[in-house]
Amino acid sequence: MKIIAISTRSVDYQSDAGIAKRRLYINGYFSEVAEKAGFILFPVCSQNGIEEIVAMCSGLIIAGRDRDINPKFYGEKPLEGLEYPEDPYEDELDFKLIELFEKNNKPILGICSGLQSLNIYHGGSLKQHINDHTSKEKLVRHSIDIEENSFVHSLYGDKAEVNSIHHQAVNRVAEGFKVTAVSEDGTVEAIEKGNLIGLQWHPEVDFEYNTFKKFLELCNS
Repeated sequence: MKIIAISTRSVDYQSDAGIAKRRLYINGYFSEVAEKAGFILFPVCSQNGIEEIVAMCSGLIIAGRDRDINPKFYGEKPLEGLEYPEDPYEDELDFKLIELFEKNNKPILGICSGLQSLNIYHGGSLKQHINDHTSKEKLVRHSIDIEENSFVHSLYGDKAEVNSIHHQAVNRVAEGFKVTAVSEDGTVEAIEKGNLIGLQWHPEVDFEYNTFKKFLELCNS
């Protein structure tokens, strides 16, 4: 059974005793997805021993997250009214994982902000805020148009309906990447470059096991 690394996410909080703490976690949806799609999930919580982790794993999932990527990584300042974490833990972990998995020619699946991390790492940029792609009241869904001869097309065909849980999106597409899906308003919904796949939606939330099974087909080692 293949072992797939996944980037952990963090949340800072204060314990009942008033001690400042950090909780590292992965979204619970991924546990069921790994079981049903047939792979072992390996959460990566730091850069310690990361070379050994890369050697052990067949591929990487860069998971979505609640905290936005700091715009300093694509040469911009925060828009007025937007707050970004000062702590670069998630940003730096994502970028290091991308660097080493790509260096070893191992597939990467970037989900939501994971797509954005892939794009930024390779020189792209983001729109720091867009409207109508997320809501606190309900799970937003919209249709996407899909390019032929792509990872996404092999799963969904020409069109699909996907969930939408993001207020940022790709602005400048990184060199070498192909946009393989867009929403009705032109928002980039998927990018691909060889075995590097970025999806702006969350296939794990809808338990799209076939998406992960298809990704496993790319993971040969």
